[in-house]
Amino acid sequence: MKNFFPDIYAKSISCITASMLLEKGMEAVVLDIDNTLVPHDDPNPTERVKLFLEDMRQNGIKLCVVSNNSEKRVAPFCERIGIEYHVSKALKPRVLGYEKAAECMSVQKSKIAAIGDQIFTDVWGANRAGCLSVLVEPITPEGEGKFIKFKRILEKPFLRRIRGSAD
Repeated sequence: MKNFFPDIYAKSISCITASMLLEKGMEAVVLDIDNTLVPHDDPNPTERVKLFLEDMRQNGIKLCVVSNNSEKRVAPFCERIGIEYHVSKALKPRVLGYEKAAECMSVQKSKIAAIGDQIFTDVWGANRAGCLSVLVEPITPEGEGKFIKFKRILEKPFLRRIRGSAD
């Protein structure tokens, strides 16, 4: 059960700072796209996302997107926000996407903070891979498919405990 609980819980990506991650010894960040950085299928990051990315870059933290989305979605998005490394069709919660990210950034998995909005893909995958897991609240449920909506229902008992311990 511990694999379903994040190391850090935050309201949004903008609540996470480079100094917070550096204090924990992190050298890199792996990011999910949909409902972590932008609403589902949105190609345009907000100003808050741009500030987050700039904070990471200014503090020497490497960035990589690891997404279950196709290359057609991931590559243009990464290019738009200036992220050099990405892994598409990562099949999270499998660890292969995290391993590829660690390899391309030349960073140990234990030095990677993996940030995402889903417990059963992002948190579970990060924990299985030995990364620092960071759960953020989804930006918006609009546009999510039936399977993701179903997983959101299954997440509710975990979220009650996570949010209760974050207070």
